Amino acid sequence: MQVIRHTDIEKDFKSLKRFPTPKESLEAWERLFCLKGLRETPGIDPFPGFGQHKIFKARVVPLGENCGKSKGYRLIFQLLENEINIILVFSRHGIYNNEQELIDLIKNRIQNTA
Repeated sequence: MQVIRHTDIEKDFKSLKRFPTPKESLEAWERLFCLKGLRETPGIDPFPGFGQHKIFKARVVPLGENCGKSKGYRLIFQLLENEINIILVFSRHGIYNNEQELIDLIKNRIQNTA
C-alpha cells in the first residue's frame, strides 16, 4: 500500500495552523494505513458521487488533543491502480461552509491529478 499526497495538501495545512499537530496526525494515519490497508484501517467509508473515481473519506484522530475521531481531522483520498492512494483533502470539521464546497474542491483536485 502506497500513499502519496496531492500537491495542494500544503494549502490544507495552512488552514489548519491553529490546531497543534495536523502534520503529525496525518503522518501517523499514513503509517497505520500502510500497515493495515483499506479494509482494516478504522474510520474509512466510501464517498459516493464521483462516478468512476474510487473516493474514500477517513476520520483521523488528532494527536496531542483530548478528543476522538468525531472531532478530529477529515481525510479524503482516491484509490488509484496497484494499491496507490492519493490524499486529496486534509481538513477539519468547520473549515468548509458546506458539503458542496468540499465536493467541488475534491472534483477540482481530481482533475488536477489526471
